[in-house]
Amino acid sequence: MQMIILAGGKGERLKPITDTRPKPMVIVAGKTIVQRLIEAGYESGIRRFIIVTGYMGDLLSRHVKEVAGSLGVDIEIARQKEERGSGDALATASSLVTEESIVVYGDLYVDYSVIKKVSEARVPLIVGVSHSEPWNYGVIVERSGEAVKILEKPSPAEVRERALINAGIYRLDPRAMGYLDRLQESPRGEIELTDLVEILYNSGRPLKILSIDESMWLDIGRPWDVLEANRRAISMTSERKILGEVDDGAIIKGPVYIAKTARIKGHTYIEGPAYIDEEADIGPGAYIRPYTYIGRGSRIGFSVEIKASVIFEKAKIPHLSYVGDSVVCEEINFGAGTLVANLRFDEQPVKVWVRGERISSGRVKLGAFIGGHVKTGINTSILPGVKIGAYSIIYPGVVVSKDVDYGSVVKASI
Repeated sequence: MQMIILAGGKGERLKPITDTRPKPMVIVAGKTIVQRLIEAGYESGIRRFIIVTGYMGDLLSRHVKEVAGSLGVDIEIARQKEERGSGDALATASSLVTEESIVVYGDLYVDYSVIKKVSEARVPLIVGVSHSEPWNYGVIVERSGEAVKILEKPSPAEVRERALINAGIYRLDPRAMGYLDRLQESPRGEIELTDLVEILYNSGRPLKILSIDESMWLDIGRPWDVLEANRRAISMTSERKILGEVDDGAIIKGPVYIAKTARIKGHTYIEGPAYIDEEADIGPGAYIRPYTYIGRGSRIGFSVEIKASVIFEKAKIPHLSYVGDSVVCEEINFGAGTLVANLRFDEQPVKVWVRGERISSGRVKLGAFIGGHVKTGINTSILPGVKIGAYSIIYPGVVVSKDVDYGSVVKASI
């Protein structure tokens, strides 16, 4: 058996996180999404992987080859020339398919046991998730335990409560590849893999449905989904594991993972569950609150409080700052007194602009999304739900209440 990971999408809805990395390289508690998928396959006995790349394909290819080397598995790369949808992505890899395959979308956080169940099923299938909001996804129309077709984002009136949605995980035999040329361009101009479900059903080769619970699956499609994926992964830290250097006077409370080359300086307080990655340097006098991930080589300094946030690699938050419920990407540098707020005055769910539409995150506590290599001056204030594009510069004293485009220079409050 082999695993095919469809990882070529640009991830527009995840901006600014995807300004500087492909979506499958988003970090979830110390590992990229694609690394977790490969590891899940490895633990299920799979040793051959095909990765379909596209956006930032060279960066992703290097990364998955490093992961493959560490596990001792075979990786083949299929390059999608242009972003034409998931069906086209699978067609790009079809010439490499020689055996039964698990096909997985490259932006999923899934429990490893799900891949194990698919590998053991022995029949072609589609994974369905019993979901609380099925109308936001593609809903599986089923008949006698078989998938008839996928109904894309139906109205709430069209679907039953907790209907099964398409998880983006399939088990296909090589003969299914012969049906890919029947896929037609959808109204949004893409070749959709979901249309294959109906084609196979009408051809007498229906996919069985493997149902899983919503808690075992997450589509990382919106910026705040990164926070939820990290929360789930960090929650699995059930015991304290301190491998790094911890100075006298530092307090470590609850299940906290501290990597071997990390350093925690005096009078720092870390409250688990939390994950401190390699070469992170924290303190003195910092406060790390539950469900926080501090990335490799990041510096969290004096009187800095980080709450339920994801901090990517080599970030610098050196002094007198607060970051709450936020995603902060790689190699940012916050000036002293930079504050990232996470609560509206009216305590209503925070809204975020996603692909031209302002939508509710459903979260009362939500901070900001800061792209890679952003710099802020002293006393910068960033309001809830704001997105700041990569390589932007925010001048001292600025209040940022609106999104900032990639590479902008902001000299006055907006």
